[in-house]
Amino acid sequence: MIVALLGDLEGDRDWAVDRLRVIGERGDVRMVLQLGDLRFGMGPDPDGYLDAIDSACADHGLEMWSIGGNHEHWARLDELWSLPEWQLPDGSLAPLRLRERVLMLPRGHRWELGARSFVALGGAPSVNVTQLTEGVDWWPSEVVEERHVDATVAGGSADVMLTHDSPGPPYCTAPVGEIITGNPWGRPDSTLAYAQTGIDRITRAVTGVAPRLLVHGHFHVGGEAVVHLPGACRPTMVWSLGANGDEANLRYLDMETLVDP
Repeated sequence: MIVALLGDLEGDRDWAVDRLRVIGERGDVRMVLQLGDLRFGMGPDPDGYLDAIDSACADHGLEMWSIGGNHEHWARLDELWSLPEWQLPDGSLAPLRLRERVLMLPRGHRWELGARSFVALGGAPSVNVTQLTEGVDWWPSEVVEERHVDATVAGGSADVMLTHDSPGPPYCTAPVGEIITGNPWGRPDSTLAYAQTGIDRITRAVTGVAPRLLVHGHFHVGGEAVVHLPGACRPTMVWSLGANGDEANLRYLDMETLVDP
């Protein structure tokens, strides 16, 4: 079984439809896992955007499951997840069916696919937060909270972990580490501290789950690393994916070997 992994789409309808076409033309993929910044509920035509993605999935026999990024309409997501229809009997949240073939996974969601265990933990602080407006294009609940980390870690290990944010050095890819330590865009100290909160929490979640493979987006750079998490009995492979417009936005995963075929 082969699944496709898509990084940040940033509301780019044409890119999303084209990537789904590329995936579909392989002929051996039915599942697409998208790593946040879908930009759910945002942009000039959010419904048309989702309709286009759903139509492309239908055309190519695909289903796309997304995790939350920082650039999502988090107030709308929170509102939907407050409804009984999207809550499970144990009080946890159920995946939101945004369209027939498009789902949004809640934080800490676990499932099995191709005999492999998965866990998702979406969300991250926006590094351009000073340029955003609360209630318009930014919502505080974009940030992974300690309770999300605790619940995710309490669920135990998983073969594959999907996050939007990245753990910090030394548990990240080299390109991501350069961004975290080098501040190439000259963000102010307050923004760096805000971003570091998310990095620290994802680091704790990843070290607690100790997956065989971690895949994330958010930093808009492709990369790969083998890291040794504290207390883990085996190494962890980390993939960072690029954003829309970058070929590193798309990778494939062989579920038997957990490598890119």
